[in-house]
Amino acid sequence: RATSPSPPETPSCNSFGVQRFQEKKEAPAFSLNSLDGKPIALSDFRGKPVLIIFWATWCDSCKEEMPILEKFFQGKRDQLTILLIAIDGERKRAAQKIVSENKITLPVLLLLKEKVMDQYGVRGWVPQTYLIDQQGMLVGKIIGQRDWSSAEAWSCMKELFSLR
Repeated sequence: RATSPSPPETPSCNSFGVQRFQEKKEAPAFSLNSLDGKPIALSDFRGKPVLIIFWATWCDSCKEEMPILEKFFQGKRDQLTILLIAIDGERKRAAQKIVSENKITLPVLLLLKEKVMDQYGVRGWVPQTYLIDQQGMLVGKIIGQRDWSSAEAWSCMKELFSLR
């Protein structure tokens, strides 16, 4: 039986709190509606690393993290995609208010009754971030809020996804 190679060492990811998956598996496919009603599918972003962040309108640390993520993403659009999935998507008006107040331009998707949380194994608290590589494989996750303005945030993404 062939053993899969261990993931390469990523010191910045270790200190940033990324839980690496020992075996890569394909990220579960989904298509969800954005706040403006457009369907967005994970497959739309194949070829680019994707961060999927599950959050909720009632979650204070989620609301704190969003403007920092927005700032982190500036200048990185050509290298990385960030999708914000509101797990309480039926509260569209509340999500819209948070997005407007924080001037969030990242795609915000609404989770209604879809099984996406189950497919990704989202349990317990939010925010939860899932890291998907350029080939559409799940490579790690982050549970809880992180300081995306720290130098190690970008160092981690560069190590994990071989970005420049």
